[in-house]
Amino acid sequence: MDEQLFKKRLEELAQTAFMNSVYTHTPFLSEREQSLFHEMRKELSFADASLYGGHEDYDRCIVVFGSKEMFGYEGEIPLACAKVSPLFEKYAEPLSHRDYLGALMNLGIERSQIGDILVSGKEAYIFCFEHMAGFLCHELTKVRNTQVNTAVVDFKEIHYQQEYITKDGFVSSPRLDALVGLAYGLSRSKALSLFQSQKVFIRGKLETRNSYQAKPEDVISVRGFGKFRFSEQGRETKKGRYHVKLQIYK
Repeated sequence: MDEQLFKKRLEELAQTAFMNSVYTHTPFLSEREQSLFHEMRKELSFADASLYGGHEDYDRCIVVFGSKEMFGYEGEIPLACAKVSPLFEKYAEPLSHRDYLGALMNLGIERSQIGDILVSGKEAYIFCFEHMAGFLCHELTKVRNTQVNTAVVDFKEIHYQQEYITKDGFVSSPRLDALVGLAYGLSRSKALSLFQSQKVFIRGKLETRNSYQAKPEDVISVRGFGKFRFSEQGRETKKGRYHVKLQIYK
C-alpha cells in the first residue's frame, strides 16, 4: 500500500463530500488503513467522517464522509449482508473464514469490496457493498466442496454471537504489552517485538507504545495472533499486582 496515495484519496473524498454536499465513502479498509485515517481524522473533520462495519465488533470497515447536519438529508450507508448456508446441511463440510475468503477471491472479487466474514456453525455472514451482494447471490454457489445458497439478509436478521475463551491472570499493571503477553502466552521480549513491528491495534488504531495503559472494554488485535477484549480489571493486590480478565476471540 502506498500510504501517501491512500491519504491523498481520503482528502479527495472528504473534499468532494464537503464541496458538493454529497456523501462519499471509501472501500473496506484494513486495520492499517483505518489507522492512517485516524492519523488524519482531525484534518478531515470538516467532512464529518464516520466509520461503519455492519456490526459492533468489526475488523474491516468503510469511512463515510458527510452527515445530516452538514447536508440536511440522511444518507444511506451502502452496505449489505449476504448469508451463506449449505444447500444440504447433512453433507456440509466444516468451513473456516479462510475457506469463505478463498471462495470469494476465486470469483475475482477484490478484498476491498468485502468487509468482515463471520462464521457461525455451518453458516457465514459476509458484509459487503450493496451492489456486490447481488453478485454474490448469483455467483457464490460453492465453498470448497460444499454447495451453498447465498441470500441477502437484513442486518437485524443476523444471528451471530462472538465466542470467546476467557483467560485471567495477574499483571504488574494494565500495560498493553503485559496484556498481549498474557493473552497469547508470550515473553516480554516477544510481546515488545510486536509493537516494534507495528502489529498491535486498538479498534483500528495502530498502537506502538507498549507502555500504553489499557482500559477495560478496549479491543486489541495483534496481527498474526488474533483479537481480544480487556474485559475486567480487579483491585491491586498487597503485592502490587492486578487481577485481569481477557476475552480472547475464537
